[in-house]
Amino acid sequence: MKKHFLFTCAALALALPSQAQDYPSLSLKMAHPLAQTFPGAEWDKWFAEEIEKRSGGKIKIQIFWSGQLGGLTEIKNLVGNGAVDIGVFAQAVHASELPLTSVSAGLLNRVSADAKTGSELARASYATKTVTDELQAQNLKVIKWTVPSPYKLLCNKAVNTSADLKGLKVRAVGGAYVPIWMEAYGMVPTRVQATEIREGLQRGTLDCNFGPIEWTPFSDLQKVAPYLSDLNTGSFTTFQMYVPAKAYNAWPRSVQTLFTQVAQEAMQKDLAALPKVEADAMDKFKATGGSIVQMKDLQNFITRSPDMIQIWVDKSTKDGMGEKIKELIPLQRKAAQSFANSRN
Repeated sequence: MKKHFLFTCAALALALPSQAQDYPSLSLKMAHPLAQTFPGAEWDKWFAEEIEKRSGGKIKIQIFWSGQLGGLTEIKNLVGNGAVDIGVFAQAVHASELPLTSVSAGLLNRVSADAKTGSELARASYATKTVTDELQAQNLKVIKWTVPSPYKLLCNKAVNTSADLKGLKVRAVGGAYVPIWMEAYGMVPTRVQATEIREGLQRGTLDCNFGPIEWTPFSDLQKVAPYLSDLNTGSFTTFQMYVPAKAYNAWPRSVQTLFTQVAQEAMQKDLAALPKVEADAMDKFKATGGSIVQMKDLQNFITRSPDMIQIWVDKSTKDGMGEKIKELIPLQRKAAQSFANSRN
């Protein structure tokens, strides 16, 4: 009887779908700089809803969209200071503060030819001691990240050859590295945040946006920049979700595991949905007057493309970080092999 009773109790425990009794009651606030409808942001919403569902309602996450709790440049400090429980921001915006972490956020052009490679590079980089130590020192713990389709140039004039790039004012983010790549072709790097792209193109402070195609129909960018250069400059993690490292470390193991598992699923779903998102965005772009421009001297462009990994290595070594980046270099080189199989 006793054995049967114990077996029945164990079976009932395993049958509980979320084992909600293992979770503490938490009410968390997430600071988000983007609108709820921004491409890819739906997976942050899915993440929050799934955490609540799987914790049996014990862990609730309230998302404050569109910078209600802080703008794009403010959220990092809000998370690091523990002023918000969860924050989404673009680490490339803070490249000078996160020089080691931000390398995987799009600072090195033409490294990851597709979103899957970009996501794998981010995952491998975030797992290194080098990046973990840098984040820990600023009370940051990365939970998940978003990788859109490859960044391309959307311009107000057709870019038929690499010579047409000369003098164009192109959106650039991420500190020193993106400008280096752009200046190699005579472009004029212009710092503009994601939420300000359309205004820049409309006012003429920008000639081209540097970003994924799914951002175009969302902001109606094709109305002010109808020419898309079919040139793959790489796919990178754009926005990342962070929690204060001290808070994460204080959570029970059950909460840490829940956040990790749900984040992984959210990113897998995001990547799986991306091909259709990209295709739909391209269809809308063409249907509303957008044109795709093939670069006639693509091979010349590729040949002239600077080795951004070596430039990063040289600069980091000069800045005294040569030892710290050693475990990151092979990850970058491995990702760069993806361009060998890329048409552009």
